[in-house]
Amino acid sequence: MIFFWVLMHNFAALGAGFLTAKVGKLPLADIKTITIETGIQNSGLGLVLIFTYFEGLGGMAIITAWWGIWHLISGMTVASLWKNRK
Repeated sequence: MIFFWVLMHNFAALGAGFLTAKVGKLPLADIKTITIETGIQNSGLGLVLIFTYFEGLGGMAIITAWWGIWHLISGMTVASLWKNRK
């Protein structure tokens, strides 16, 4: 279940970044940048908040750690797919 929600959150973030940049009629390089940056944000911040304010609760840390790993995977995948697109 955690995998599903992390995946959906990431797809929503990637999609929101892409659509926002497209609606703003930005150049392709900016669309790529905003899409990736929006899609891979906040996993490090999540871990800092969990360990600072929630005493490192195990379940929360596992979710956020998976979130961070998945963001790296999805960000690299999107970048690889778009690297030759001009």
